[in-house]
This record gives sequence, C-alpha cells and structure tokens, in this order.
Amino acid sequence: MDQSNWLGEQFGLLREFLHTDFRRTLLLCSLGMLAAAVLGGAMAAMAPEVAASMLNSFMEQVQEAGVIDESGNMSVFALLTNNWTAMLLAALYGLIPFLFLPVFSLLANGAILGMMAVVFCAQGMPLAAYFAGILPHGIFELPALALSVACGFCLCKNMCRIVTSSSQRVPLVELASDLLRVLLLIVLPLTVLAAVMERYVTPVVMGLFL
Repeated sequence: MDQSNWLGEQFGLLREFLHTDFRRTLLLCSLGMLAAAVLGGAMAAMAPEVAASMLNSFMEQVQEAGVIDESGNMSVFALLTNNWTAMLLAALYGLIPFLFLPVFSLLANGAILGMMAVVFCAQGMPLAAYFAGILPHGIFELPALALSVACGFCLCKNMCRIVTSSSQRVPLVELASDLLRVLLLIVLPLTVLAAVMERYVTPVVMGLFL
C-alpha cells in the first residue's frame, strides 16, 4: 500500500469515528467551555480582585513556558510546543478512570476567556479589541482544545467501563487508534495554524483596535 492510499484510509477511518458518539461528546465539551466562559465572566464581574489575581498567575505561567522570547516577541515553536503539550496531556489524563480530569482543563480555559473579557471592559478597553486578540488564533486553538478534551473524556469513559468490566467497553488499542487519528490529523494541524496566527496575525489585528 503506497503512502497516499494509507493516508486516505486513515482519513476514512477518522470520518467514521467522528460520526460515532464522539460527535456528541465533542458538542458537550464545546458547550461546557462556553458555559465556563460565562461563569468566568460572571465571577470576574462579582469579584474583580480574584479574577485579576488568577489572570496574573496565568500570565506568569505563560511567561515561564518560554512563549515570549528575549526580544519580547512570541516564539512560534514555543507556542506550538506549549499548545500541543497541553492538548496531548488533556487527552492522556483520560487514562485515569472515574476522575474525568480532561474536563478541568476545558473548564479552566473557558473560565479564563470569560474573565479576560470582563477585565478588558473594566479597564476601559473596547470589547472588539478583546475579540481581535482571541479570534484570529482562537478559531483554530479552541476547537483543538475541545477535540483533545473530547478525546480524553472518551478515553476516561472507556477506562471506567474496562475497570467495571462493562459490556460496552471498547478494546483499548482500538479506541487509542481512533483517538490518535483525531490528535494527529486534526488537533496537531490546528495547533500549528494557531501558533502561526498568534505570532504573526493576532498582534496586527489587535493593534487595529487599540
């Protein structure tokens, strides 16, 4: 089998998997992130000091991750490495049964988005500037996050079924193959695009509103 045929087969298997219960899981994860953003914004409005402290801690973590280089610019490689590592871990946390740890990553990121919007407005900045600073790369990064968390959720759910010997359990190797296709064929390209957009496009677009 040549490489093009093999790749075509992988995309075919990916399409089949995306039309299983995984699609519903992805929808629930997306709605959960949206709900977390609303709750994060509400918390920031009611307790701005707490929100500001949490956002400062988040920015410190970003700086410690080496995303900003010595010249003060964002590094595409560092952005890609940081984002891909976060996505991969969100999926791998699903190996721990019953705790559904990937969901916490989703909720935390959603809450941060909501808090940032409220903080922007509280500082007198236009809301359009906030969306300009999020959307150019967020249209790639946020779906990648939802997909990786959905992978982790599916993995955790199946691990629970394996531990409890449920008849609905799926062989781990089979599920891992499906999830790996999602991560490599969809999530990885999305994180590459997100890193490039965040480095070169987002600052320019955001600058138009500041």
